[in-house]
Amino acid sequence: YEQTLLKRPDLVYLTTSAGERIPACHIRPRSYMDNLPGGRSTRKTLLYSHGNAEDLGLHLRYVDCLARDLDADVFSYEYVGGYSLSQLEGAEPSEEGCIRSIDAAWRYCTDQLMIAPQDIVIFGRSIGSGPSVDLASREVEGSAHSPLDVAGVLLQSPIESGARVAFGETVSWIGYSLDIFRNYEKIGKIRAPCAIMHGTADKVVPLRNGQNLHALLQRPFEPLWIDGYGHNDMPQDRCFGYAKGFLDTLNRR
Repeated sequence: YEQTLLKRPDLVYLTTSAGERIPACHIRPRSYMDNLPGGRSTRKTLLYSHGNAEDLGLHLRYVDCLARDLDADVFSYEYVGGYSLSQLEGAEPSEEGCIRSIDAAWRYCTDQLMIAPQDIVIFGRSIGSGPSVDLASREVEGSAHSPLDVAGVLLQSPIESGARVAFGETVSWIGYSLDIFRNYEKIGKIRAPCAIMHGTADKVVPLRNGQNLHALLQRPFEPLWIDGYGHNDMPQDRCFGYAKGFLDTLNRR
């Protein structure tokens, strides 16, 4: 699948603040609006952070469908260390590496491509909610643009934190210094509207994670709790339909 990724015309490379080189794809589906006077239609760009046990090459079909069905541009990047074409000798996946990666994606989208923050929706799935929530809750060093000004944030099966997924709230406090992606501390700082979808039968990231995060939002969008579905079998049509409804609402603001 890496050869398929290498052949993509929309493949680009980003450089993190630590000098690491990571791949990304910028999917820009054509729309009938592109042929109207005035040129290309104004559409949102989804800055997508994938889940665990995935990489950019493995989810190409997913992000292509996401862009097509939502009529949105999608910028999907890879994490530093052990993932796809970003594998570096001696590098291991880490919270810090994920943060450097999404920061590089943000700087590329806003400072190089000149996409306005108001046209960006930050989208994180599963552990990808970690870098997504982190980005949406703060400024980015070296960027002229603030993630606090994005149009919205979309989360699918998000984690409260690494420890809370596995052990619950009590253990997360005991092992606080070792806990990663503490979304429960950051999500309340997000200024943009935020939409959350989660399966009620999720045994990997229990539903309480999504529910507890939703309760902390400044500007909550009506959540989608999908009855009877787990972590990896969420129905794509319902998830995409929910995401499209969220984007449509943002476009009317």
